[in-house]
Amino acid sequence: MDSDTGTNPAPRRLITPRRALIALVVLFLGTGALAVFTRDGQGRSVAEEFVQDFSDQRGMRLVGERWPEIFQAAKKENLDPSLVAGVMWSESRGVSGRTSSAGALGLMQLVQSAAGDAARRLGVEAPEAGALLHDDAVNLALGCNHLAWIRDSTPEWSVEALLVAYNTGRGRLLNWCEEAGSFELWVSSQETRHADGRPLSPALVYARETLRVRALFRERFAGEEP
Repeated sequence: MDSDTGTNPAPRRLITPRRALIALVVLFLGTGALAVFTRDGQGRSVAEEFVQDFSDQRGMRLVGERWPEIFQAAKKENLDPSLVAGVMWSESRGVSGRTSSAGALGLMQLVQSAAGDAARRLGVEAPEAGALLHDDAVNLALGCNHLAWIRDSTPEWSVEALLVAYNTGRGRLLNWCEEAGSFELWVSSQETRHADGRPLSPALVYARETLRVRALFRERFAGEEP
């Protein structure tokens, strides 16, 4: 008898554990590739953005755990503790023992010359690089003193200017202000550049991000005194 091959279903392929694992691996690799090559508005891949967001949130937690020490060190220099917390977050994400490509050390990312000047103002011995890198209490105290020194040396500056100076150096910012006419005019020139599609100064981006994080710490620790 002739058979009607059109009515005979093809045999099913069973989904074995091995095939399921291969499918998951392929899906994972495909998703990973998409994350690597898909870019956001700042040119970062989705994977890079994920890693950055994880680091930022972890930094908020680590800096927050140091709030009692931050509060005490800030108050000794008449600084806003939330501002100091924001600086620590921007500089090191609260991770001890970090060294930058420019040789800045520790939680507050101090270069040794600035740390030595701060130590002299406090009447203590200038720390060696190892102490500055790993002694968090020393690094925090010297960082607060350095921040307060910039504030007191240029009292007319806004908090944004103070943070730009902490990031790039007081002398460099003074030169930029002299060339532009004032800090406000320098900021205006940066925003004009940005409107033309050019990037803002990294120091200005740093200052504004630190101010954003300061607001988060103010909200989190409002009314708390360790």
